[in-house]
Amino acid sequence: MSKDNPFRKAIASRQPTEPNEPDSVLDVESVSLSVTQPPPVQASISLEPKKRGRPATGKRSDDAWIGRTFYIQRETDINTEGELLNLRRQGVELDKSELVDKLLSAWVQWRNGENLDKLLSEISPIQKSKNL
Repeated sequence: MSKDNPFRKAIASRQPTEPNEPDSVLDVESVSLSVTQPPPVQASISLEPKKRGRPATGKRSDDAWIGRTFYIQRETDINTEGELLNLRRQGVELDKSELVDKLLSAWVQWRNGENLDKLLSEISPIQKSKNL
């Protein structure tokens, strides 16, 4: 090894704690260890793991709504999208699932004897203006 080795210089410059004892012997009883306690856990920390992603606030996570699959004709779907877009431009926010829910609800009420014109006026802003 080279005489310029920094580890050899560090070891050579080390002074023993007691001149009568060699450096390689360590008296375990004379060593005092200080153990630090971790900081106390605050009560405000939640024990539940943090959920990833967006909070569940849509229809999919709402127990009042259930998912169903229906088939409709392509032309009906295209026309429905156009009418819903026109309603959005007028400031009426209504999506397809809400429209289908309202139409089916109105149909059930009509089957139970309710007035169909009254039920449709609750759905369509155009029908509301005609009934004024």
